[in-house]
Amino acid sequence: MEHNPQIFQSKNRSRWQRTKWILRSFLFLLPILALIIAVGIYQMNKNQPDIPLEGSAIKKVLTDTTNTYRESKLEREYKGFKKLIGSKWAKGEGSGQLTNRPLDLSTSKYFSDSLGIRAAFFVNWDASQSFSSLQQNIKHLNLILPEWMFIDPTADTLYNTVDTKALKVMQDAGVKIMPLLTNNYKTLFRGETVKRIINNPAKKQRLINDIIATLKKFNFIGVNIDFEELMLENDAPLIAFQKSLYEQLHAQNFLVSQDVIPFNDDYNFAALSKYNDYLILMAYDQHNGDSKPGPNSSQKWIEAAVIDATKKMPANKIILAIPAFGHDWQLSKKGKVLNQYDVTYQQAIANARNSEAKIDYDNDSYNLYYQYYDSEDHLHKVYFVDAATNFNSIRFATEINLAGTALWRLGGEDVRLWSFYDKPMTKSALKSFDFVRFNKIKAGSAPDFVGEGEILDIIASPEDGYIRSEIDTVSMLIAEEYYDKLPSTYVIRRFGATTKKKLVLTFDDGPDPVYTKQILDTLAYYHVPATFFVVGYQAENNIPLIKRIFREGHELGNHTFTHQDMSKVSRQWAGLEMDATRLLIECITGHSTILFRAPFNADSEPGKYEELAPIALSRQKNYITVGESIDPEDWQIPINEYRNDTIFDRVVKIYQNKINTGNPEDTSIAGSIILLHDAGGNRENTVNATGKIIRYFQAEGYTFTTVADLLGKKPEDMMPTIPKGREYYWLQINYFLAETAYLGGNLFFALF
Repeated sequence: MEHNPQIFQSKNRSRWQRTKWILRSFLFLLPILALIIAVGIYQMNKNQPDIPLEGSAIKKVLTDTTNTYRESKLEREYKGFKKLIGSKWAKGEGSGQLTNRPLDLSTSKYFSDSLGIRAAFFVNWDASQSFSSLQQNIKHLNLILPEWMFIDPTADTLYNTVDTKALKVMQDAGVKIMPLLTNNYKTLFRGETVKRIINNPAKKQRLINDIIATLKKFNFIGVNIDFEELMLENDAPLIAFQKSLYEQLHAQNFLVSQDVIPFNDDYNFAALSKYNDYLILMAYDQHNGDSKPGPNSSQKWIEAAVIDATKKMPANKIILAIPAFGHDWQLSKKGKVLNQYDVTYQQAIANARNSEAKIDYDNDSYNLYYQYYDSEDHLHKVYFVDAATNFNSIRFATEINLAGTALWRLGGEDVRLWSFYDKPMTKSALKSFDFVRFNKIKAGSAPDFVGEGEILDIIASPEDGYIRSEIDTVSMLIAEEYYDKLPSTYVIRRFGATTKKKLVLTFDDGPDPVYTKQILDTLAYYHVPATFFVVGYQAENNIPLIKRIFREGHELGNHTFTHQDMSKVSRQWAGLEMDATRLLIECITGHSTILFRAPFNADSEPGKYEELAPIALSRQKNYITVGESIDPEDWQIPINEYRNDTIFDRVVKIYQNKINTGNPEDTSIAGSIILLHDAGGNRENTVNATGKIIRYFQAEGYTFTTVADLLGKKPEDMMPTIPKGREYYWLQINYFLAETAYLGGNLFFALF
């Protein structure tokens, strides 16, 4: 039988010898190559680029951090909650002291007499936090006050921004709803609008008619009036308006409440109480953006405000509004206030953790305080409240027999609040309260956001906390607190929101030798920059394209090395994915990058673990995450040309929906970053859409720009130059290896 040799079979033994030597050389060089790459990554990680964002670096105050606040003359006139409660009980007038006399706090058929009103405000402008808290905690409330009714100052007419998703949650829970009608429009209170309406009989009646129609349409129980910064010569027009509103709403079985500011001459408490079922006393912002740093709502200031109010109206008509936030003052070198920011409880805790600040619970004010330095060496003083502050305020409200309390606002609070908010706060009721459990705080799961925009910097991750509290068992007040271990949830600082017509084109998954080149040609034709989030192995196979992207002024970002879902791989593997891609970018361009986008998760408002985990992991490598809010899902094939369902149509439709929100609080042009793909499949549709998108938005007056420009930074801040030191020379060695592999691969492909 004839023997046919195999294709690669040879009688020449020298071929086997050469093969063995090639294998031996490969095995010898492999660990050397791995060592070179490992050392390159090590050197790179030793010198990670800084993140040049405001608030991204905060430092500990090393000098004395004692609270230097001094009480005002008004506060010195009062002795505080403990003295007042003790005095009432000594007289036999304590809340619940007479067991044969049942409590009757709210005087309403809608609310529990022994508990009173336990309300909270809901806002659309911080929808993620407010809605998350609403979902989780609505079972602890018996009244919701959503900020849903506004006045258009251009037409002097009412309109609503009812959130149907939130409304359904409220209705399903069976909680009473009393929407807030405010004269706040685009973040400013419009006193002149209120003045025009209430001084014009026709406009006044039209507003009342529109209020009644809205209450009937959504089955609300009444309205909460929030008119602030009024410009009235006297209080008669406001009183007359409330009288007309009250009489007409009562005739149809609706309730009326009104928000009033302590010690403010705009509000005649005695007269207004006659034409409201409740006045909500806003007992916060004692110190604010127009004042020096100090407590948000000290106990003696609250006491003074409530005592002043009860001299003018019955206590059971007063709802005490309590805060769930604080203030952060930025000071100059000379101690002058430069800026003031509102902070939620979680934001305050996150900044304290990051700066290693010591939180002081001031038992004179029952507010909390700390200070820190920012990245520009400006001193910050922070005053805020927590659940202990709220606990004591509600105890005080109960002893004074107020109608109840209202939390401003859902989403800003210390979660420990919910352990007692739906419980009676009398002395006897609190004997069974579990203060040991109150001291332990589980890590939060819902993220807290600071600022606006699609560029994300995580400043805190979930951790359990422990706060020791000391209880004054005589007055049942929390006398002292010690923050032994700071609790936290995910806290994400957002950047990049703009009021200008700016858009950023971003491309993921490349570079691709065909489609990326075509997209670069289109961008060059229109002189438009873009940001390319590159996959490491794609970049390694297309080094000239990476060079071109950088040379033509575009930004390069990290999209991992093998396009892994980072929430499903180990922390070590995820780190290696990011390190290898950053190293490759540095080798090819001589510049690093702080821009990152995780595969499969680019949402600018992450809420799930798989969206949050990559942001937290990348932050440890000094990245900021670039999200998106305009995703036409261009990877979907086919695109239907005949039903206006092209990539271009989707981009325009999504953007139009974002800018036409109808939310008066939204002054930014929402959604600046567009997500497209230049690799990962057939991208002809994306190539075709890119030019159309550019032409359309340029015709509408928009400018296409970079992530750096959205942040008000220079290109060098996003892609800093690698300094010529030891790391630089290791990069050159790694670049030589990458270039050799690239050229060798292309040569092999050409030969075979």
